[in-house]
Formats: sequence, structure tokens, C-alpha cells
Amino acid sequence: MINTLTARKIRKATNRFVIGTAAMAVACSGIALTPTTADAVISYYSCSKGGFTGTIVIDHTPSGRFLGPVVRINYKINKGRNSGGNKANVYYVDDGFLPQTRFNTGDAGIQDNNQHYLGGPYRAGGQGINARFVFDKSFASDPSCSIRIQ
Repeated sequence: MINTLTARKIRKATNRFVIGTAAMAVACSGIALTPTTADAVISYYSCSKGGFTGTIVIDHTPSGRFLGPVVRINYKINKGRNSGGNKANVYYVDDGFLPQTRFNTGDAGIQDNNQHYLGGPYRAGGQGINARFVFDKSFASDPSCSIRIQ
């Protein structure tokens, strides 16, 4: 009798494990393959100064003529042939809703021509977004440029 009960418990636990594992696999595959929203787009906005190029990359869902919900904001700095470290400053300000939505790198913006996370998610206003780059240039004044979005 003890062996029969133990076998039933083991079978029941095994079935739960198999069902749980299958459900987790289906759930994870949906997360990996489904974009944030079906209409999500990625927009790029750039400015250049002194051989540097700064780019703001916004992953969002358009809402009419506005950005709509913003999933993520990244930045990328290409320093070209300039020498300089990774002490650039990147500022992002959305004036659409009060209080303003602000993201910045402080004095730690990386200039390696790769995308880096800056902020998000949030709901974009509609009054405009300002982004500013202050590039880090060795042994010279730091050039800067600005972008107006919307």
C-alpha cells in the first residue's frame, strides 16, 4: 500500500512539473517573440559638432503626430577621430507634461559608438523634447549640440 501511494504522489508531482514546464516555455516564447506593441517603432535623432555625432534612439508607439508611449530611450555617441574619454553629458527633457520628464547621464556618457540606456518607460507629452550632448574631448573645450524633437 505504501508503494502505491508513493507512486501516485510521484506521478502527480511529475505531471504538475511537466505541465508547469510547458506553460513556462509557452509564456517565455511569447515574451521573447512579441514586440512591446504591434505598432512600436524606433526613431533616431542626431546632431553633430566638432567631429562628434550624438544620436537619441527612441523606442515608442506613435499616437497621432506625437511620440505616444515611450518604452525606452537610448543614446549613442560616435567620437569619430577625436580623442576623449567617457565623460560626455547627455540630457533629455520632455516638456509635454508637468512635472517634466528628465533623463541624463551625468558626467558618465560613454562615447564608444554603441547604444546605451538613458531612460524610460514613460508617456511622452506633445509639447516637444529637447536633447543635448556635451561631448568629452581631451585637451580641448568640449563641443556640444542640441536636438529638438516633435
